[in-house]
Amino acid sequence: MSDVLGRRAASIAVAPVRRGPEPEQQRIASAFVEDVIGELARFPTFEVLAARTSLSLSEAELEPRRLAETFGVTHLLDSSIRPGRAALQVKAGLVETGSGRLVWNHDYDVPLRRVEEVQAEIAVQVANQMSSQIDMKRLVQARARPIANLKAYDCWLRGRDCLRKGTRETDAEARVFFERALTLDPTYARAYAGLSLSHFNEWSCIHWGKWADSERLAFDYACKAEELDETDHIVQSVLGRIQMYRRNFGQARRHMERAVALCPNDADSLIQISMWHGFLGEPEGSVAMVEKAMRLNPLRDPWYYVYAFIPYFFKRDLTRAVEMAERAPPNMIVDQSAFQAACYAHLGEMEKARRELAQFQQVFQDKITFGRPPEPGEALDYLLHVNPFVRQEDADFFVEGLRLAGYAGERRSESYPPPRDGEPARFAFEAGLWEASFAGRTVRLKDMKGCRDIAMLLAASGERIHCLEIAGRIAEGDGGVRMDARARAECQRRIADLQAALEEAERDNDFARTERLSAELDRLIEELSAALGLGGRSRKLGDPVEKARTAVTWRIRNAIKKIAQAHPELGRHLAASVRTGAFCGYDPERPVVWTV
Repeated sequence: MSDVLGRRAASIAVAPVRRGPEPEQQRIASAFVEDVIGELARFPTFEVLAARTSLSLSEAELEPRRLAETFGVTHLLDSSIRPGRAALQVKAGLVETGSGRLVWNHDYDVPLRRVEEVQAEIAVQVANQMSSQIDMKRLVQARARPIANLKAYDCWLRGRDCLRKGTRETDAEARVFFERALTLDPTYARAYAGLSLSHFNEWSCIHWGKWADSERLAFDYACKAEELDETDHIVQSVLGRIQMYRRNFGQARRHMERAVALCPNDADSLIQISMWHGFLGEPEGSVAMVEKAMRLNPLRDPWYYVYAFIPYFFKRDLTRAVEMAERAPPNMIVDQSAFQAACYAHLGEMEKARRELAQFQQVFQDKITFGRPPEPGEALDYLLHVNPFVRQEDADFFVEGLRLAGYAGERRSESYPPPRDGEPARFAFEAGLWEASFAGRTVRLKDMKGCRDIAMLLAASGERIHCLEIAGRIAEGDGGVRMDARARAECQRRIADLQAALEEAERDNDFARTERLSAELDRLIEELSAALGLGGRSRKLGDPVEKARTAVTWRIRNAIKKIAQAHPELGRHLAASVRTGAFCGYDPERPVVWTV
């Protein structure tokens, strides 16, 4: 296996489980291997030997150094199943193939009456623990090496480690690592996600008075990350978090649901997303996600508890909330002690409430106003800015807790960040061209079917429109495959050549050539989209909805790319606001009044 451009944390082989002679134990052992491999394969930073390969390896082939030489495997998961009176004991151990050293092991008891129920969950726990252990070992090693000797994934780990410290200095240090990763691999989506988070920290926590600049950088880098790899659950989680702070809650929920769908059992990701579901006004689901993350990672890091106690606050389970808060490292986030103060106050524990409020005020002065005594109400403005409450009753409950704890300041403004009025914009077809006016800039674009689709969505902002309505027709087909693999490859190569030629023609202002190339490009894209489904698979043509969905998606995405070349800010806005699929829609991240 190859460590693609240094993006992988590890390449892993899962050895066949050693088990007793009983048929039931043999069945459980085989199923366990397949479950663990399936869970590890969900983590995009791992390469995993396929189950068929792993199960076919002989004892000699499973020797660690031989695995490293033959398959390029960096780690071997070795496990066994031992029978007991009332339970099976599953023993799992992680071995470094290069050194043969055991770096982690753990025992799991599986009650015989619940084998089917808990077997898959143990596989998930093993996958999470392997992920944590491998990352920790690589981080320790990366800290001891100069940045010039790091791979892209090591740079990601070093940068993420800096971000967790939450200071201006460590955010700046994190950017050095993420930029180094992009020097090594310019298409590494996680490095852009890291850059986004570094500006998100400043926007949401530190330089909150300069939120507009930091917001723009955080959002732009996150969009770039998604453009490079929309299947990375970390990238989707970062975008969801940013959309929360932009108060674009519908899109925030969509990105977070996408993150969970892509990697439903990554405990680190689940515990972070749980908090945002609390802010979205979903306390039951938020707490359920906390409990799942805790269950899947019993050897969790202390920072889990920072994220865990907020969902219990939203559920009004304040006793459980303070239990979590008291196990969290102090002051990992600026407003941590403010939430603790509100919890204690609502529980009637006033001494603890006042102590936590004083702690918050000190941290606020140290980290936010940088030694300057806060103005009256400034801290409250900050708290209601950095906590994107969807439900007013949650915000009121939080503020009331602070007042009970002794906070006396009044808000200086009724809303922060300042509300944005709906800005006027135009997207209209005149004299054979599309005129797009947005954010004070006007451009003209050649006619494309995708532009017509976008205009329909802009005119029906917030509505769901079926792809058949947008397509305007139902193409007939006999249900056969439109293109074989060779034809698809040739079509894709021709599209790439046309795109390069089109860019050249546009730079040279060769309008006749531009028009001719654009017409051929549109035709090929529509033909290819009719033959392809998700992931580039051949698609049967008998389903008119599928044909319309793929055609409309290709048309709109292609048009947005062209718009972004002429008007980058409008391109970013449309990329973030337009959704495609069986139903399409335009849900802007900020109010826009379109003339179409």
